[in-house]
Amino acid sequence: MQFFIFVLVICLFIFLFCEYCLAKDDLVLLRKDVSMEKFFNIIFILALICLFTARFFYGLFHAKQILLNPFVFLLFPYFPGLSLVGGVIGAVIFFLYLMLNRKTPLPLGRMSDFFSIGFLITLPVGFLGYFMFSEESLSLIRTISLMVGYTILFSIFWKIFLPQMINGEFKDGTITFLFLICFSVVSFISNIIGNFEGLLTLENIILSIMFMVSVVALIINEKLISKVKILS
Repeated sequence: MQFFIFVLVICLFIFLFCEYCLAKDDLVLLRKDVSMEKFFNIIFILALICLFTARFFYGLFHAKQILLNPFVFLLFPYFPGLSLVGGVIGAVIFFLYLMLNRKTPLPLGRMSDFFSIGFLITLPVGFLGYFMFSEESLSLIRTISLMVGYTILFSIFWKIFLPQMINGEFKDGTITFLFLICFSVVSFISNIIGNFEGLLTLENIILSIMFMVSVVALIINEKLISKVKILS
């Protein structure tokens, strides 16, 4: 069994603790009757979906033979390989499903904002663990750059963006779109460093689409065009 599975467990506990700190006294969740039990049930469902899509997109991006054998696909601790981009795609699909399901009266924008911040804090730990225990190569410089970059991003989101959302300066969902923009840019740059021949890979194409859609969604959510017109 690969030791990296223990890194995933540690990241999950860090994520859960962060979500508890964010959600325990949140007035919006309380008004919407979202109990901590319901909140964490959604988290565990989301985690399973993200794990499945992370495995699926790893096979799609890097090792298509994994998709042909259901035992190899499911036993990822023994046959390692997960796609971080695939996990994020799984979260997006999950929230789109909830959004389209009108029988789900949940504050999805706020919940996705909390999940985005919680995910950010796990990334530096995840990249360190990937560097230490994964059989796939990841250079020390690239690992340190990603860890420092995501640590800075988490600090910005926690210290600047989160208070603005709580004070009503940002609409619910804005932090999620900002996260997707930052994540797609950092992931794209990380993929092409030293590998310009692989610029037009399927993963990079998906990241580009994610970036453009997130920018448009951010503009619509915050009505930035109207605000620019007012200022001008």
